[in-house]
Amino acid sequence: MSDLESFLSYFPEIVPPITLTEDSIDHINATNDPLPFYLVNKFIESWEVIDESESEFIEYVPCLKLPKLNKFHSLIYWKAGLLKYDFILANIDETGQLIQRKTLCGTIVENELIKKSVANIDEDYIIHIVAGAHKTTEIGYDASYSQTFSMEIMANGEIVVSH
Repeated sequence: MSDLESFLSYFPEIVPPITLTEDSIDHINATNDPLPFYLVNKFIESWEVIDESESEFIEYVPCLKLPKLNKFHSLIYWKAGLLKYDFILANIDETGQLIQRKTLCGTIVENELIKKSVANIDEDYIIHIVAGAHKTTEIGYDASYSQTFSMEIMANGEIVVSH
């Protein structure tokens, strides 16, 4: 088995619709095997821009792959760093080279602000995202600060964002 085949085997294929929230990672961690370090290093770390001071605090978890539509693979992995947790979509070609990657949703804590987003991938591979924020000093959530936008996976593997 090639390194790419081995890498892809850690991402179970899930047919949309799929919803990703901050609670999704608990289920994923309980059911998916962790990626060996050499595969993280060979693939995911080559796609990421990482500050050296933070690199030892970053964890990657394979989440899922979408059913193959064209000559590329659509993988979703979770990236956990210091006060930042993201679900990331990476489209790679059949040799494992990155076509494009985008953050789908996650949680970011900046000073006294918590930014959260959730994503839903529908049957047509359109990704609907809702993002919002609230202060750590506030109780509850004010929906008036929410934004919605979408992404679409194109036939060539590019990911297009629309508002």
